[in-house]
Amino acid sequence: MKDRFISCIALGLLVLLCGLSYWYSVKAELENITHLSDLESPDFIARDITITKFDKDGKASARVFAKEVKHYSDGHADAVLPEYASLNPNEAQVTARSDTAKMVESGAVIHFYDNVDIRQAAKNGSPACRLTTSQLDAYPDDNIYSSDKPATLYRGEDTSNGVGFDYDNVDRTFKLRSRVQTTLQPNTVKNVQR
Repeated sequence: MKDRFISCIALGLLVLLCGLSYWYSVKAELENITHLSDLESPDFIARDITITKFDKDGKASARVFAKEVKHYSDGHADAVLPEYASLNPNEAQVTARSDTAKMVESGAVIHFYDNVDIRQAAKNGSPACRLTTSQLDAYPDDNIYSSDKPATLYRGEDTSNGVGFDYDNVDRTFKLRSRVQTTLQPNTVKNVQR
């Protein structure tokens, strides 16, 4: 009888222990649900960063630099003084910088804001180009950049102003959309003898 009593107490304690464990488990899960991450507060903040993107062969294809980046739980990030640089040796190098930027879709789209400055290096006889605007949408995977804002394009000695643009780094084409004014400089000035 004494053994049966001890067995019943041990079984009761075991059932109580299992019940308490289950209760604490449910309570912990419910507490986690009430503390979902706040989309207004960053998950982390990084300063003076460099992010390198690699292609499928493991070669660096682009770099993003920033003075400060705030990353949020939905995957987007806000950057201060960002700079993007393409690294593909088969294409003209492009850099894009601005005062602020927002990266979305894991960096597939980067929105640059305020004092945007894009530069394309000279390549294969084409002169260097520079584009300035107040806002830019960059699609690094496709090497495409666009904006609806006023922009100024410098191509060698020539200057064009317009509203809105599309830039394709693969095709090496700039397209100003509207209100375009262009100033072309002569390539050479020849002395004409009379």
